[in-house]
Amino acid sequence: MTFWGWYFERSLRRSFHRVLIHGDSALDPWARGSASGPAILYATHGSWWDAALAMVISLRTHHLPAFGMMEYKQLVKYQFFRSIGLFSVVREDARSALASLQYGSSLLAGSNNVLWMFPQGTLVHQDKRPLNLDPGLAILCRYLGTCSIIPVAMRYDVVHEQRPVARIRVGKPVWLSNEETGDIRGTLRRAEDLLTSTANEAYTDALHDEERPYRVLLEGAKSMEKRFDEWKRWARFTSGDDRSS
Repeated sequence: MTFWGWYFERSLRRSFHRVLIHGDSALDPWARGSASGPAILYATHGSWWDAALAMVISLRTHHLPAFGMMEYKQLVKYQFFRSIGLFSVVREDARSALASLQYGSSLLAGSNNVLWMFPQGTLVHQDKRPLNLDPGLAILCRYLGTCSIIPVAMRYDVVHEQRPVARIRVGKPVWLSNEETGDIRGTLRRAEDLLTSTANEAYTDALHDEERPYRVLLEGAKSMEKRFDEWKRWARFTSGDDRSS
């Protein structure tokens, strides 16, 4: 697990200008083991990088007792994910999907563990609305009886830099009672509303190039442009001309 956390962090540093995060203090009770029950971290799914960000948050940043669900075809293709707590789900087979949800419930019940889900079910452009979520999220909540759900919006934008900026916005945990989880449709609607609101906030931040609410989770490699600017400053300094251009 330590290796894969390091591997994904290194990959993100090499591929992104910067990774920003906001609201992740909400995960502290689960990181400390002081939460009053399990949590489901359910995220938007607009890029392959979503899983890498989830791994870094879980394994490197907050050291969460985390598991995750991954489409069966992808898990067969990337077997190493099994070693870091991911298990498969076959969405096209209702019986198999329910078995996976029951297994997920067994990992969470009576614990402070967390489970990552991407309930859109497939990759969807990050700005597409509405966010239609798979009912599996609400069914899992029903199996658990009581749990917390935490919306997570991830997005990627290229504006000022050669490499993209990744933004992660973590919403506030919402605790669901037995009565609430018993209403599967109501739970699903509530989860959709929470994730939509969180994703829209991240979109607005990106639109206005707003970074103040965020902290830098990872600083990536410098772009070619930045390296060239540094080389020019170094060349002026070594030639005795350190005036600004």
